[in-house]
Amino acid sequence: MSNHFLIVAFIVAMSATGAGVGLAGGGVEPRPGFDRLIEQFNAGARQTNGSVRLDAWIEAGPESEALVVVVEPRGEFKLVADPGITVTPTEQPGVEWLVPLPHRHLDPEIPYFTPPASVRLPFRATHEQPLEVLVEYAYCVVEYQCFFGEEVLTVAARYD
Repeated sequence: MSNHFLIVAFIVAMSATGAGVGLAGGGVEPRPGFDRLIEQFNAGARQTNGSVRLDAWIEAGPESEALVVVVEPRGEFKLVADPGITVTPTEQPGVEWLVPLPHRHLDPEIPYFTPPASVRLPFRATHEQPLEVLVEYAYCVVEYQCFFGEEVLTVAARYD
């Protein structure tokens, strides 16, 4: 009985250290490394083609101007409609925003925005200085792999 226990303990110890045990005249096979196991089971993340492009400009209107922010997914990327897009302007003297801030554009009724998604923020300004805004958004690479993105945009005022 004690010999049987020693043999089992020896086999378990050899397995734990990565050494193979030759049984019935078989050769010793080394254990595959972790990278080899990943490759063997193809468990790497699926590569996708895509990006998210942001653009912004100022449009003049009869009552006020409007900052227009466009978020455009490209390739396989999709914009998530809830939590949507949040635009937060940097506080600047002489600029009055005519919508509550931060301004959120979202739609809980749909999973993704139809690209490109745009957000309009009307404002009045007493000067023609560039505006700076933080744009935050959520996007999915595939149905189950989503990320948050953010970018600070500086938008030049028009001098018409």
